Amino acid sequence: MSDLAHIKQQLQRFGLSDGQAEIYLLLVGHQELRIQEIAALTGIPRSSVYESLKKLYELGIAEEIVEDNYKKIRPYPIGVMRHGFDERISDLQRLVTDLDDIEQSIEVAAAKTSSGAASVRYYKGRSGARQLFWNSLKADDVMYIYSEWTRVRYVGIKYYENFVAESRKRGVREKVLVNPEPRVLDTIEKYILPGNSPTFRTRVEDIRVLDENIIKIKGETLIYGPVYAQAYLKNVEIHGFEIESQTFVNTQRSIFETLWDMGIPVTNYFSK
Repeated sequence: MSDLAHIKQQLQRFGLSDGQAEIYLLLVGHQELRIQEIAALTGIPRSSVYESLKKLYELGIAEEIVEDNYKKIRPYPIGVMRHGFDERISDLQRLVTDLDDIEQSIEVAAAKTSSGAASVRYYKGRSGARQLFWNSLKADDVMYIYSEWTRVRYVGIKYYENFVAESRKRGVREKVLVNPEPRVLDTIEKYILPGNSPTFRTRVEDIRVLDENIIKIKGETLIYGPVYAQAYLKNVEIHGFEIESQTFVNTQRSIFETLWDMGIPVTNYFSK
């Protein structure tokens, strides 16, 4: 792939179409061109050139100049787009704040079911996993977790940093069971033991280890309130579900507590 083709591909990541990227790079190479020249050099119909230029004007990376009774198009540095990104970031931050406010103002009534009935919700893909994990922030008791230590893999690093920050803000408490896999133990030793990692909310004293011969832990399982939730990978695709049933969760809590009592504090693995 040539450098020009690579740059063109990168421009498309910033919202330019193939034609818009081609016209912009052509302008950069010539410094200024008339519309008919752009059409002739690119082979793009003039009507499409006009439409593409509208987008470049909107982004602030091209401008129409009138000289000697005819128009020329001049490019501006691509860095000009940074100002637009800064504005969009500010808008998104305001929306997140507004969303938190409106979430507190609007209460969604829970479906009324008999105490033994269960409500099941399914989630799919990264967006579904993000929703499933965020739902767990509503926990007002100790959350029980079986973890393969793969949460970031499901939801992405930036999302999880925000999730951890919100968990700390809400004072989420948890107990976590893991298998003694080298990858898991290495991560805990590197990030949890030093404390205050932006990507891990779990305290080292809240982690216990069980051999996979006792229980093989796959995916991420969260038990809180009346909810039993799980996210896992199936053929590279992320799947998840929530079962909302106090009766079912009571049983699952009893099982977890038994396994917790059998677990070995993870600090025992680092004291030698």
